[in-house]
Amino acid sequence: MSDSSSTVYSVSSDSDLSTDEDTEENGVSRDYKSVNISVKEGALEKEEVDVIVNSTSDKLKLRHGRGSRALLEAAGNGLQTECDQKYPTGITKGDVAVTGPGNLRCKSACHGCLKKYGSNDAEKIHMEFISKCLKELDSQKLSSIAFPGLTTGFHKFPKNVASINACRAIAQYIDDNPNTSLKEVRFVIHPEDKETFKAFCDAVQTWDLSPNTEIERKVLCRFLINQITVLIKVDKIEEEEIDMIVNSVNKSLDLGKGSLSKAIATAAGSEVAEECRRDHPSGVSEGNVVVTSAGNLKCKKICHACIPPYNQNDKSVSKTDIQNIVIKCMEKADENQCNCVAFPAFGTLYKNYPAQITAGGMLKGVDQFSKSHTQSSVKRVIIVIYGDQHTGISKAFVDESATYRGACSGPERGTQEFCRQQYHRELHPPEYWTEFTSDKSVKLWKTECDKGYHKLVDVDSSTHKAVDKLVQSTWQSQKVGHGRDAQGLSELKYTSIKVLKVQRLENIDVYENYSHFRARLFHKAGDIGVFDQLASIPQSTGDIATTKSLKEDSVLTSELYHEINEHFLFHGTKPDTYKKILSQGLDFRMAGEKGMFGQGVYLAESSTKADQYTDDKLARSKAEKRMFLVRSCLGKIHLAKTANKLQRPPCFQTGCESDACEHSERQRCDSVVGDGSWIFREFVTYNHHQNYPEYLITYKRV
Repeated sequence: MSDSSSTVYSVSSDSDLSTDEDTEENGVSRDYKSVNISVKEGALEKEEVDVIVNSTSDKLKLRHGRGSRALLEAAGNGLQTECDQKYPTGITKGDVAVTGPGNLRCKSACHGCLKKYGSNDAEKIHMEFISKCLKELDSQKLSSIAFPGLTTGFHKFPKNVASINACRAIAQYIDDNPNTSLKEVRFVIHPEDKETFKAFCDAVQTWDLSPNTEIERKVLCRFLINQITVLIKVDKIEEEEIDMIVNSVNKSLDLGKGSLSKAIATAAGSEVAEECRRDHPSGVSEGNVVVTSAGNLKCKKICHACIPPYNQNDKSVSKTDIQNIVIKCMEKADENQCNCVAFPAFGTLYKNYPAQITAGGMLKGVDQFSKSHTQSSVKRVIIVIYGDQHTGISKAFVDESATYRGACSGPERGTQEFCRQQYHRELHPPEYWTEFTSDKSVKLWKTECDKGYHKLVDVDSSTHKAVDKLVQSTWQSQKVGHGRDAQGLSELKYTSIKVLKVQRLENIDVYENYSHFRARLFHKAGDIGVFDQLASIPQSTGDIATTKSLKEDSVLTSELYHEINEHFLFHGTKPDTYKKILSQGLDFRMAGEKGMFGQGVYLAESSTKADQYTDDKLARSKAEKRMFLVRSCLGKIHLAKTANKLQRPPCFQTGCESDACEHSERQRCDSVVGDGSWIFREFVTYNHHQNYPEYLITYKRV
């Protein structure tokens, strides 16, 4: 559409870009190289185009979501049937499920599920999904495709971010594939979504392909400094929903100076700047702070801090300056009865503070405040880093936090004092979770969760390797087919297994129950003493095999507590039960009563043993199987040398050892380990919430 009436826009060195003079009321249209890109209002399901793109759930339940439901109603129920048949277990977020059109006026449909804004890699997955759809179009040698306003609804992307990223993804694909069959891209926006329509019109009309200035939000680490929880994250501080935000300002208290202060002032509104001028006409001296209201920010107060210049001649002076100003900010937070304070990385931009000096000074300030203000209202500190392309700020804070994440902060690991401290910790998801991130408490996640408490997430390559290594290191090929529960396996003539996929279960509901049980064990250990490790129990045959293999593997040992005998163990599961475990956890009440030690959840330290339970004895096969790698709180262990049908772990009081006595839970064991003359040891728990099935392993016998 590059006729003589078009206005030409240049992008980089390309001269292949033109735009029609259509107004936003009618949509916009432009050519990029040989491809026409347009925005229009309408119903996606009525479009006549080669490929229609649909955003739905990861289980491909097409009735989820307004747009997907409308598409299904127009296409007919056959579309859902095709999804169920071709993708019975659904798809991973960012992947494309391809179906026929049903009754739609297209030749093919691409379905996908994306991530919520703010989740790790959410923007990357959004752009890659668009590229995958275009690649599918090319593979079928088709020419036109229609997208909805992807990620602007349920996924809560800012509309300008969603639209600009979509344009960038399309332009990148066209650049990378000069021989593409693609000729036309349409963004079809529902008539009620006026803001989305305007954002896409602006994005196509402007066609800004410069690098994305949006940051990739992520949690870096979370740890305790005495009684205060510290969270370090990459995000925008002006968007924090907490009690107090700390702002870095100049001496004149001019909020329009400095990118951080300007961002906070813009988000807060003019009344905060007016309050500064009215109540603090002389500004604020270096090393001091003033507190104002928060305007439109999602906090109660803003603490404005003036950082002294960096002292190049004496770094220790500057580190102390940072430390002292952190203490002053936290004292102001305490005066205002604030529970949580968010800090920027002081001085790392305009004041030229080295990141290591800032990180060390800030964490030391939190440490000193927590020791001198033991009854303070401040319980959480968030350090928010905005981007990190050049300064290494993130690395500096993570490195410096190692001092506090180890035994140097608070009570020493392996002590009763440490267990008592852990009992009082606020409950957050693990740091490495990506769907339910650790920057929010479990309670807050459950309050905000609008659809489902559990997600199955593909792990990163390092975690996959660690789990695979654990499976292989505990595999005992010489024991394949041995034992009463291994019936039928020897006929398959296999000696090993191959891990195909590792997925992490992020089930906020099951994890909450598990964590409450874990807290009970911390309380118990804090009272009666840290529990003996299995290897130190008389007549034990040694350490747990999984734990021995993991001693050097920090990826899987994160947030694993030996003080309460928390270990990773395997659990084999049949095809008809693993989905129940994903949603409900491991429930001993669903187990049979024929177990060697009664009705309980039976776990294994050997992947060979777990493999025995992944299919029926009379229908063994080499088809794909599944087992879980389970996080289990064994607590105080009862070692059994002979089989005994128990209803619960026995009492550990001298002369008792009964499972039916009147002694309290604190006076009885928490698990049973069968360590006799059997082929494998048995690990048995008797509480519904004692185990968390963290990793689902899909594998084959080879």
